[in-house]
Amino acid sequence: MTSPPDSDLPVSPAVEPVLPRAALERVLARATQLQGDGSDVPDVVSESRLLEIAGEVGIDAQHLKQAMAEERARLPMQEEEHGMVLDALGPPTLSVQRVVPGTPAEILAKLDAWMPRMESLMLRRRIADRVSWEPRRDALGNFFRSLGMGGRRLDLVRLDQLVASVTVVDATRSIVRFDADAFAARRAQRTSAVLIMVALTVLTIGVGAALTIVAANSGVLGGGLAGLAAFVGGTGFFAWRAIRRGFRQMLDRTHLRLEQLLDELESGGMQPTPGFVKQVTAALLR
Repeated sequence: MTSPPDSDLPVSPAVEPVLPRAALERVLARATQLQGDGSDVPDVVSESRLLEIAGEVGIDAQHLKQAMAEERARLPMQEEEHGMVLDALGPPTLSVQRVVPGTPAEILAKLDAWMPRMESLMLRRRIADRVSWEPRRDALGNFFRSLGMGGRRLDLVRLDQLVASVTVVDATRSIVRFDADAFAARRAQRTSAVLIMVALTVLTIGVGAALTIVAANSGVLGGGLAGLAAFVGGTGFFAWRAIRRGFRQMLDRTHLRLEQLLDELESGGMQPTPGFVKQVTAALLR
């Protein structure tokens, strides 16, 4: 007796495999890499075509526009110097960015009014929606920096330059990105560290030679050299720690100050203090 055909039996639907988020990111990254190995892949793609692709794969257009605005706001920085001491000090650049309300023209107008009066920075260059400032180098700028501003420190005056890039996201929002360079400050800290090491080396040679002469008569060379080595090593270690900590604290203060500027822009503030001249006068009379 034959069994009935299997075609009359219910068929269970196949379960479609799913990928967790981490696996999805790896698959997309690998697929992009494989596609990039082909010779027929264009080197550039238009933003309109990118929006079409995003729609095809289910990426929200608003998110893609913001991501493109962030990419346009990125600033190519100068080539970073490297070296054992420089690398140990830390990076010479930092960047912060945020979406804030306003058009590029409105935001740049606020920054143009704020930076010279409240941060002691002067305009360096302006190209389209990108503006750079640098510390004032004149005697008046140095005088204001010594006083501070409104009871606070001027944390941006040790930078080589501060660059603000403002890129539109939509009719009411823009990406504001600050890029800060502190190459000169890092080089100055490296110079200080090298000079201290040179001074300690000269001291070691001089004192060591003197101890050698004394040891010819007294025989205390071993103890004297041990004490000298401990002194030089301890002094060098603590001096290096102080130099590195000073540079990193400067970067931390700069980062905090830039975040505070973004807070002001986000909240619709950033109005230069109208009583600036009165503040300076009061400081002179104290």
